[in-house]
Amino acid sequence: MIAARLRKVAEDENIAVFGIGSAAEMADEQPGHRPEDLLPGAQSLICFGVPFPRGVYQMPIHGTETVWRSQNLYYRRLDNLALLFAQMLEESGADAVPIYGCMPLGMSERGTVVGYLNQIRMGELTGIGAVGRNGLLVHSRYGSRLMLGGVVTTAILPTMRYPVMDEPGCPPDCRICEEACPVNAIMADKKQVKIMKCLGYTAKTAYMSRLKFLYLRVRNKEAAARYLSISSFDEHTLHKCSRCVALCRHDHSSRQPSPNKAWATPKN
Repeated sequence: MIAARLRKVAEDENIAVFGIGSAAEMADEQPGHRPEDLLPGAQSLICFGVPFPRGVYQMPIHGTETVWRSQNLYYRRLDNLALLFAQMLEESGADAVPIYGCMPLGMSERGTVVGYLNQIRMGELTGIGAVGRNGLLVHSRYGSRLMLGGVVTTAILPTMRYPVMDEPGCPPDCRICEEACPVNAIMADKKQVKIMKCLGYTAKTAYMSRLKFLYLRVRNKEAAARYLSISSFDEHTLHKCSRCVALCRHDHSSRQPSPNKAWATPKN
C-alpha cells in the first residue's frame, strides 16, 4: 500500500511528524492557490515536518548565521523528500506535485507574498498541528519550530498521521509572540501575520533591489514573485528575527532555557 510505504520512508528519514488528508478540505483557498489549481484531479494532501533545533536560538554568538545555514539545509532536505514522495506516487500510477517549503513564491491579488499552497493549513488539515496565534503551525511537542514539506497527489489515500497527539493550539492566555514582535506584525486574535511587514523587517538580502521589487509588484505581480524567488531566500537571505518561534511556550520537547537575546528580546 503506497500510503504505508510513504510513511515508512518518512520514519526511516527521521521525519518527526507526518500526515495525510483530503485535498477537498482546501477548496476554499484563494483561487490559484488550491490543490486542484496546481494539479487537476487532486485528491490527497501529504504534509510532514522536522523540528528546527531549539538550541540554535540560544546561541550567544553567531546565531543569525547558524539559523540561516540550518534553515537552508532543512529546506533542501524537506524538498528532496517531497520529490521522492512524488516519484513514489507516480510510480504507483498517480500524479503528484511537490509543495516546497520556501521557494518558489507567488503573489496574491493584494501584492502579498504567498506560497503556491498554504503549508500551514496543510499541516492543520492533515492533523500534525494547529494554527497558532503567531500564524505558524503549533505542535504539542515542538511548538512553532516545525519546518514543513508537502505533496499534492491524484491518489486517493487514507487519512493518517503520526504520532497521534492532541493538538489543542496555543494556551488561552498566551500572547508572548504578539508582545515580542518588534514591528507589530502578529495579529494574535486572527492567527495571522502581516507578512510583508514581517519580511520587510527580518529578511536581509544583498542581491535583491527593493525598489525594483516594489515597481514590479505594482506593474506585474507574476514578474515580482519570480524576481523575489530568484534573487532572495535560500543562501541569499539572512533572517534577523525569529522571536515568535524562539519564545513559543507551547514547546514541551524538553527544558526550555531562556532564549538568546538576539532572537527573543521583547520590544520596548
